[in-house]
Amino acid sequence: MKKVLIVSALPQETEFIDEYLRDNTDWIKQDEGEYVNTIKDIYVYVKVLGVGKVNAAFQTADAINDVNPDLIVNVGVAGGLADDLDRGSVAIGTDYVQVDMRTLIPENSPVIDPTPRYLLEGIIQVAKASEISFRAGRIATGDFVLYERKKRRAIKKEFKPIAFDMETAAVAQVATAKKIDFIGIRSFSDMANKKTIGLLSKKKQIDSAELKLRREMFKLPAKLVIDYLEQEDGKTA
Repeated sequence: MKKVLIVSALPQETEFIDEYLRDNTDWIKQDEGEYVNTIKDIYVYVKVLGVGKVNAAFQTADAINDVNPDLIVNVGVAGGLADDLDRGSVAIGTDYVQVDMRTLIPENSPVIDPTPRYLLEGIIQVAKASEISFRAGRIATGDFVLYERKKRRAIKKEFKPIAFDMETAAVAQVATAKKIDFIGIRSFSDMANKKTIGLLSKKKQIDSAELKLRREMFKLPAKLVIDYLEQEDGKTA
């Protein structure tokens, strides 16, 4: 049986999985966050890590010890750095970098493997079939909210990412150390610019159109993962 660990920083980023699998008779919910598809021989374990690189790393390591997964997928939202895309578009990670990890000795730099080709191609195929607005590329990670124009420009110039968040590269680093295949999938909740703070503010009035958009943002990455697993019948490369 193929074991898949799906992780997110916030509960909203994975709550769709329970809703989606509950209505699918091929899946059996074993416990909170645990699902089995006996027809396709897949076990899915869902875990919320918390915000930031430290939470992401140690919680992922704990989950690996509990589950021993064959595949780890990090889903959620991110700041968009692909200026030709809009909020709600999806970033499919090809490789990952920590922008705030600076070391004078090159061998002390984090070792993070890119997404395996079979996995990247499979997710892209599902995204195309679902007619989702997406871009495959590098996802950057740092322990801060990115919204300042100067910092945004500097990160884009140095690292050339399509998205920025606070967890993905940390999860990818742990997956690499444990020799587990990994992919990060993030939808753009904002465009990592001066509007970001307003969008994240709890005081902001949210109309029905915005609520619908936010639901889709949280839903799409998780849906892509489940649709991919069902299409692939739980097989690896």
